[in-house]
Amino acid sequence: MEKEITKVWALRELLKDNWWIATWEIIYNEIEKYYPKIKDPKDWQAALRGVLYREIYKNENFKKIDEWIFSLLDYDENKLLFTDEKDILDKNTSKEILINIRIWQAEFRKKLVLSLKKCPITWINDTRILNASHIKPWVMSDNKERLDINNGFLLSPTFDKLFDKWIITFDFNKRIIISNSINEYNINLLWISNNQFIKDLPIEWRERYLEYHQNKIFIKS
Repeated sequence: MEKEITKVWALRELLKDNWWIATWEIIYNEIEKYYPKIKDPKDWQAALRGVLYREIYKNENFKKIDEWIFSLLDYDENKLLFTDEKDILDKNTSKEILINIRIWQAEFRKKLVLSLKKCPITWINDTRILNASHIKPWVMSDNKERLDINNGFLLSPTFDKLFDKWIITFDFNKRIIISNSINEYNINLLWISNNQFIKDLPIEWRERYLEYHQNKIFIKS
């Protein structure tokens, strides 16, 4: 008997193939492989969100890990910690996990500040107001990637937010790519433009992380 393909089944299979965790952009880009007719209705994205949030509300199949990042329900959140910490914290609460993540993120920021020293877009160099932005998100990185300074940019708050919310990304030629999800009015207020060249953007050794950001994270439309 042929297996019935449902949106829940398709989401489960997609997450399994992405190490049990995915962003909205991954879901939108890859769901068709599992549910070929998903895009037939015009409001397919809203319908898909409805299915996912309904399952989360019922505490079935899926859970929300971070803003716009979801996993299978039985995803082990201890994976967000470093391996050697698991032996120290046998019974991690969500609060303890977050505290440990913040400690290691502070270490990552310290290393990035020493290396980059300024925001390449605004040239602001007062490190008190600069943010360390992971290119490949913490929750989707392995232990080595989480502390790799090549997996990060030092950005002023506005551009950190744009990058962290996946509204902008960068190509390998140091140019900004802007998502179609933000309107022209706000783009003009930000004083940026599509394909704008950022001379001081540190690209070397960051290519594989940027490729991940462009293809798996960045909101294209």
